[in-house]
Amino acid sequence: MLGIFRFLPFFASRVLPSIVIAFPLLLAGGYGIVDPAFPKSVAVVVLVLGSGLLCLGFYMGLAGIAPEPTMVSGERLIIQRHPTMKPAYARMVWSIPFIVAAGYLLEFTQQPYIFPFVPFVIGMYFFLKGVMKYLKNQHITYTITDRRVMHMYKFLWLSTKEIPVARIVSISEARSFFEILTGRGTVVVATGIGQQQVIRIEEINDPSPVALALREMMPTI
Repeated sequence: MLGIFRFLPFFASRVLPSIVIAFPLLLAGGYGIVDPAFPKSVAVVVLVLGSGLLCLGFYMGLAGIAPEPTMVSGERLIIQRHPTMKPAYARMVWSIPFIVAAGYLLEFTQQPYIFPFVPFVIGMYFFLKGVMKYLKNQHITYTITDRRVMHMYKFLWLSTKEIPVARIVSISEARSFFEILTGRGTVVVATGIGQQQVIRIEEINDPSPVALALREMMPTI
């Protein structure tokens, strides 16, 4: 019984969102299969897409774990962050009007199939962009210790990028108008010029404390 209660938070945070994301597509595809007036080819595509997203979400949610860095002796953790899911959610929500418009044109008008097809494709583009960003962000970790700044991505492979704190030469914040409104942004840490010399701590909530902590650790001249 105790094991079930321990599993519930994991299920709610990593598996349930995949069900919520795939359910509308599975519902629409199932409805299309049952409804004789619904184009069967469209229903099959939507059903396959929903099933694929459900399987991918299950796999990434159960197999993928946000990476944790290995600390050396005496190293002290200062801040650890993950990318916010707000951009992913925004893309998925933005897709809803296009998908609803496509459904309306298909079911309640006599327009040729090309008219509902166009908003459907646009809606699915935003929806899939949001889903993939959501799944990817689950496996990114930004870690700041008293010795280094780390960006880690771990799913099918592990990608780690580190910058020693002693070599930091500049710290900057990048926040668009909408990021300011939603309280998120990006902190850019650089030790020189070039991609290999820069770590972008992207799309995190409340980035100012992260930038402040890094500035306090910058070597003094």
